[in-house]
Amino acid sequence: MAVLAPLTVSSLLLGSVALTVGSAQAVPSATCTVKQSTQANKFNVSGKDFKPGKTILVEGGNSTATLKANANGEFSVTDFFPAGEVTAVQIGGHSVTCGTVKQTEQKDAQNQYRMGYRQGVADTKADCKKNAPKQGVAALDPNYEKGYNAGAAAVLASALCKG
Repeated sequence: MAVLAPLTVSSLLLGSVALTVGSAQAVPSATCTVKQSTQANKFNVSGKDFKPGKTILVEGGNSTATLKANANGEFSVTDFFPAGEVTAVQIGGHSVTCGTVKQTEQKDAQNQYRMGYRQGVADTKADCKKNAPKQGVAALDPNYEKGYNAGAAAVLASALCKG
């Protein structure tokens, strides 16, 4: 018993130290995206939720840019020439994968579809009639319109509007 007691106490102490160290290394919420620029073969890379005022290294293929996050923890670099995937590393912090232009476009398309679907459901549920999507100042995104039509069709085919 005399030998086991110190071992138990020391393992409990080590366990609490391990928990403290693990929680200090939480994954940051920083994100970044890559979008095609209006200029041919150039890209815009932007990020948010980085530590304000700290230096960020943006890398993509043979291209690099060094800049500081603004007071809101955001950054933007234009005229970037990435080859493949882009990453942003905050000096002394974690690396964040920004992805590629294609990945950003796919994510934007999915978000537009989801927003359209939700709105199509809401508009159709009100009176069980398919309405045209409401257009704002800008032209409707084709993915939003597809989502809207799919949401409206789902409601019209449901028991909610049959009866």
